[in-house]
Parts: sequence; C-alpha cells; structure tokens
Amino acid sequence: MVTTIHERKLVFTVRLRNSILTIRVTMSSKPKQDLPAEEETEEDFMTRITQPRIWTVFKSEFIFQVFVDERFDEVLDMFKNNYIYEESLCNNNTLSSDQDSVDQFLYLIKHWISDTLSSIVIEKSSGKCIGIIVCRFCSIEDNSLEFSRLRLYEGEKWNIIQNFKNYLSQKVDIYKYYKTVAFFRVYAWFILPPYRGQGLGKKLLECVINQQLPEMVHLGCNVISGIFTNKKSQGIANSLGLKTLYEANYPEWANQNNVVLNKNVKAENTTASVMACQINEKQTLQS
Repeated sequence: MVTTIHERKLVFTVRLRNSILTIRVTMSSKPKQDLPAEEETEEDFMTRITQPRIWTVFKSEFIFQVFVDERFDEVLDMFKNNYIYEESLCNNNTLSSDQDSVDQFLYLIKHWISDTLSSIVIEKSSGKCIGIIVCRFCSIEDNSLEFSRLRLYEGEKWNIIQNFKNYLSQKVDIYKYYKTVAFFRVYAWFILPPYRGQGLGKKLLECVINQQLPEMVHLGCNVISGIFTNKKSQGIANSLGLKTLYEANYPEWANQNNVVLNKNVKAENTTASVMACQINEKQTLQS
C-alpha cells in the first residue's frame, strides 16, 4: 500500500528595524482522512499557529503576549489618553498642551510598534489591554543615523524631549560598552493607573528580558537597554538586573538649555537614567 504525503508550507515574516527576516517551513502530514482522531487537524493546526504568542499568564488574571495588529487602536488610545499625561518627561514638559507634539508622538508610536517586537498585558475577565512595552531591534548600522545628528521633529515639546534623550544616548555607546552589534531598546513602558501596584509592569519587562530577548541572541543581540525616567521604573529595572550607565537631572538640563518645565515637577520624576543589562547563552542576567 502506498501512502501519499501532503506538504504544508508556512511562511513567517519578522520585521527587524530596516530588514525583513523570512522563515519558510515545510511540514509533511498524512491526508486528513488518514489522521487518527486524536491527532491535530489541518484547521486546528492553522488556528493554533496564528494565535498571539503568549509569554505567560500571571495570577490567573492577566495574559502577557506579543502585540497584535488587532490591538492597534486600543493601544494608541492608551498612549493618547493616559501616557502623554503621566509619563515623566511628557508630564514635565506638558506635552499634552502642544497638539503638534502629540501628533508627532502618536505618529512615532505607530512606527515603533509596527516592528512587531512589543508586548502587551490583557486582563482576562474584560479582554482589555491594560499595559504595553514597546521594544525595537537596534543594530550598529543604524547607530550613526540615530544618534550622531540632531533630528528635527514636529512640535516644540516633543523636540525638547527628544533632544534630552539624544543627550543621554550620546553619553553611553551601548554597542561599545557591551561589544555588541545589536541590542533591544525599550521605547515606552506603561501600565494603566487602576492596575498598578500588582507587579504587572515588572512582569512585563521580565518577560522581555527572560523570554523575548533570548530569541534574539542568534542575531547577535543579547543586550537590553532603555532610558528610564522616574524612580519607580528605575527601581523595577534595577531589580531585574539592569544597571545604571549614566544618570542626569532633568530640571538641571532644562535650566541649562532654557527649557521651561511644568511648575509641579515631582521629586521622583527629576532623574533620568540610561540602564542596560546583558544576558548569557543560558538566559541568565549579567550586570
């Protein structure tokens, strides 16, 4: 008896900064009618591989998974209605009062999360997205374009914020410090206010460090870095192994650059830190 084998060809595409990595997988299986009842059907298989990848389920209430396009509008609303009012640099500069800056920021957020390397938190009971961490793959080839010159953006407030971040980034060369050709960069990290104090922000960053970043090692990327703009985020990052490579007092920088800040700047929001860590091949943190 001759059994005919059917092939299933799958194509996965991963967008990494300015390049696209395409993976083609060919899988063989017996015809559907020959499959035992307990084996996975073609329909079940396709449903499974197209589901969002889940990093973990926390406290049986919260799902940590990769960002999916279906959540695009929901995430943008989070940034528009919450983040620009609460993130330290946005608040210190009253970003929300400058519509051009708000529009520029939202435009960039759309671009950043289009890399598909961001992760979100979903509340199981409501199905609502309650948090996100926006990460991107940065290669040494992009370094000269991103940090060596001052880029002009739309919006006065947003330009001020980016000038400060550019100042911090130039103080630490992540590529030279860790002798790497690529690193994972945290661009934004946020949990909605009603859900804070439960360890969700920490778990989100932990998923990136311990589960997502190790998958980038084969691309020469085993470092994660970001600019953390308040004591709370800096403390969480430090607890997960990130160390401070450079620290700056934002009001002092603003004063030196003739920048007028919000009059009610909180003490815990005055320091911004460039923080980073490197993982080894066994996925353990190294400071």
